[in-house]
Amino acid sequence: MTTGAHAACAEAEQRLQAYVDRVLTTVEIAAIEAHLAACPPCARCYQLETEMRAHLKRVCDEPCPDSLKTRLRNLCAECDCDDAV
Repeated sequence: MTTGAHAACAEAEQRLQAYVDRVLTTVEIAAIEAHLAACPPCARCYQLETEMRAHLKRVCDEPCPDSLKTRLRNLCAECDCDDAV
């Protein structure tokens, strides 16, 4: 992975939550979508995030506590998607 690619992945990772939440600008959305289309590891991270959220919505009747949200975000930030199969 080149330094430029690593920087693009780091930026995509920082914006992934906002992208999933649909709170980015049109320009930001276009940039992250272009990156996800070209970067399989980041696309897998996005897929994992959306699948996890969908599953949690199906099984949870109560709002997610802020402390759990923080713990999950920290776990996702530690995820090394480069090792994903």
